[in-house]
Amino acid sequence: MLIFFISTVAAGFAAAGVVMLLNRLSGRRLPKWAIPAAAGLAMVAYAIWNEYSWAERNRATLPDTAVVTFENARSDLWRPWTFVAPVTTRMAILDRGPEADLPADPGPGMRHAQLYLMERWKPIYRLIVLFDCASARRLDAAAGEASAADLAVADWIQLDPDDPALRAACEGGGNG
Repeated sequence: MLIFFISTVAAGFAAAGVVMLLNRLSGRRLPKWAIPAAAGLAMVAYAIWNEYSWAERNRATLPDTAVVTFENARSDLWRPWTFVAPVTTRMAILDRGPEADLPADPGPGMRHAQLYLMERWKPIYRLIVLFDCASARRLDAAAGEASAADLAVADWIQLDPDDPALRAACEGGGNG
């Protein structure tokens, strides 16, 4: 958040500097309010750009095998422009690629996957999950070897068969 604040102030100073230069080149014909107005507009514009580009910038850091399974776009009263175009503040991304460093799938119809839970201004939460493709259910924090008896008594979460994460894990091919 400190970097965001410093970047916002830097955008304001840069815009003010450009307007000061234009004022000098025009023989000081610009109104006195032009410099602080340019600084304020630049800071607001940078803040809006930063909010709207957050999701895409985070997606760009993940491997090509990662699939976005959920996005939460929201509108806030204190950001009136979000009523026109809601901003993404949370998302879930599933990865089954070789970079995910997953344990071996425990059996047919079972798939391990790395799940990234991201929220604006919060650290990324990584979780290994196990999907039971045949029964449309998920087991969270299912790292390591698990016996059939362990899986039978585990606390599974029932999913809709059309759940995007279930489909991405089960239709996405083998592990790695």
